[in-house]
Amino acid sequence: MALYNASELEGNNTATGETHESISVLPSLFLFTFFLVGFPGNGFVAWTIVTKFSRRSLTLLLILNLAITDLMVMSTVPFWIYSFLYGWVFGDIFCRLLKFFVYLTIYASIFLITLMSLHRFAAVIFPFHFQKFGRRRVVRCALLLLWVAACLFGSPILIASSKPKKEGVCTDEMYYTDQTRVTVNFVETLVGFVIPFTVMAVCYACVLKRLQMLKNHKKMKTGKLIAAVVIAFFVCWLPYHVFNILINIALLLKEGHPETAENLLRVTKVAVNIHGVIAFVSSCLNPILYAFAARSFRGGLRESNFAKLFAKIHEDSEEQSAGEKSTGGSGLSMEKL
Repeated sequence: MALYNASELEGNNTATGETHESISVLPSLFLFTFFLVGFPGNGFVAWTIVTKFSRRSLTLLLILNLAITDLMVMSTVPFWIYSFLYGWVFGDIFCRLLKFFVYLTIYASIFLITLMSLHRFAAVIFPFHFQKFGRRRVVRCALLLLWVAACLFGSPILIASSKPKKEGVCTDEMYYTDQTRVTVNFVETLVGFVIPFTVMAVCYACVLKRLQMLKNHKKMKTGKLIAAVVIAFFVCWLPYHVFNILINIALLLKEGHPETAENLLRVTKVAVNIHGVIAFVSSCLNPILYAFAARSFRGGLRESNFAKLFAKIHEDSEEQSAGEKSTGGSGLSMEKL
């Protein structure tokens, strides 16, 4: 993720005080707002699942891991805010580690949401055959492989980047060659966006078609919440990957059409802070979605209602994995969990 501080952008543009404010102070305020919402919100989600559910379904485990990844992303926000305002002063090694940390959580988040969609697909389409895949050992192995894959795809930023071209800068332009950057951007967009959302689209198309054939729609609420998480992630990250594609096009046009490439890169550099900050919205949006879902229980936004929501998600997931055709009740007893 490329986040430019004010000094770098001003070095390429004749910036006034007003421009400085727009490219540094305003994004910093947005990031700070997201941090105030996202960090305690995801912390509350993780705390509720850990303390209220000693036995967790696969869906709850995925939501817990997703909250942890969002907490990890939010923990980097103070460093980016400081970089926006005063430039990068934390050194080259920490710059690489922090960017790796961000890329790791980005890949982990998209893989978790994809696995959540696949679980939903298998539970609805193949409930009896899917029961054996919900075993604890299989779930642990799947989560372990997921995090290993996230580390693997996030690692190029550690091994394929050079030192910053000048002091006080920590950006994604630290690659040895343009071809290296094109390759990394291409893999990031393909593996971190195109393939996962293609899989999700196919899964939910099949699920919706299947649910239209069923008379019992009691499990639609959990499905709608998961679908809302998927859609929110898609909307937040679509601009980021569109700019990735534009940067790749500009780099590929450098030799044949240098003026066009330069103009395109200038546009992407000015707008990169905007879409980079917007991307952080996805890490604070999930707790808000859970809060709206929890309001359907009596009493408004209270801890007990979040517990009821996750209990309902757990119950639905357990019943789907067992291949049951009806819920037989709305039991939300914590003793059963």
